[in-house]
Formats: sequence, C-alpha cells, structure tokens
Amino acid sequence: MKMVVRMITGLALVLVLGGCVTGQQRGWVTASVRGANYTEDYIYDVSIQTTDGKRVGLGIARVNEFSRGGTSGSECCAFIPAVGQTIKVVWQVGGRQQDKSQWRTYSRDVVVTGAMPKKKDAYNILIVRFFQEHQLEAELIPDRGEAGGTASPRVDKLYSGQRAMRQKGE
Repeated sequence: MKMVVRMITGLALVLVLGGCVTGQQRGWVTASVRGANYTEDYIYDVSIQTTDGKRVGLGIARVNEFSRGGTSGSECCAFIPAVGQTIKVVWQVGGRQQDKSQWRTYSRDVVVTGAMPKKKDAYNILIVRFFQEHQLEAELIPDRGEAGGTASPRVDKLYSGQRAMRQKGE
C-alpha cells in the first residue's frame, strides 16, 4: 500500500513540476499587443490586466486618433489570458495638449475572441480595438509572424495605411 501511495505522490509531483517547466499557465498564451482606434479620442495609455486587476505585463502607449491613423506601436510579449478568457482593459483618454489631470480613465472587462495558435512558438498578436462610447474588443490573431507567410486578414487595415472604419464585431 505504501508503494502505491509513493507512486501516486511521485506521479503527482512530476505532473506539477512538468507544468512549471513549460512556463505557461493553462488557458494563457504568449502575445504582443497593438491598439486600433476607431474614435477621435487620443488614447494615452492602455493596461492589460486580469479581471482581478493584476497587470499581465503588456500595455500600449499612445494610440492615435482615427483621423491620425488610429494605430499604436506594438509591445512584445507576455502571457495573457487566451481566447474565451476575460481580460480587463484600463485606458486613459485625453487631449494632446491637455493637462494630465484632465484625462479620463476607463475600464472594461472583455472576453478575448479570435483563435488559438497552432504552433507552440507562434508570434501572436492581441489587437485591442477602441470604438465609440468607450466600447472595445480584444482579438487574438495567431501565428502572425510565420516566415514567408501572409498577414492575417484579421489585422486591421489601419496597419497597412488604409483608413477603413470598422464596427464592433466585424
């Protein structure tokens, strides 16, 4: 009986340690983040968090107004909740010449949509899209960086220099 208990304990220990070796939590994925702004708000700062407010290590600085291209830079990379999981997005909106004390902060919980990567070492992008009335969506676009591959049609046209308005859910 002691031997069976030891075997079960040993197996449990191997499974737990094996999960640590991968460095990735179940239900999470590695991704970079970009913003796409379909409003005339200047979005100064964006933080990606878990629903309980813990930062995941990704954010966006300075998402331009739609009339100025509507894009941000890209920040790489962190483990984030995967497709079907909920994230909290916190962002600050203010005028370019406005004092920071006048900026407004918004926060929304949003379910990550999109698809999971097929490859373990895929280059994935989380695109956070900002819409009128402070609505947003977050879409995971997997396997974006395959050598010789083409850009995913899900990447917003704003990133190729086209000013194409998009509506929530498209």
